[in-house]
Amino acid sequence: MSFARTQAYIQFKSIFKGTLVLPGDKNYKDSLKRWSVLAERPAGLVAFVKDAEDVSAAVKFARQVKLEIAIKGESTP
Repeated sequence: MSFARTQAYIQFKSIFKGTLVLPGDKNYKDSLKRWSVLAERPAGLVAFVKDAEDVSAAVKFARQVKLEIAIKGESTP
């Protein structure tokens, strides 16, 4: 993705505490796994957030570089 070298991405990455996965990363394909293969779509960036601050930063970044946002929630026991 072209945004991966932008100042916006570099700044976002510096404050993001979770894991960021880009196309081409070795774990990219696994990061797209959903309950059904029909629900899987390619992503410009996959963000595994750690907390509410990560969520806020990810949404702000996506809006800044005009990325569509999809959310996959996971329940914790």
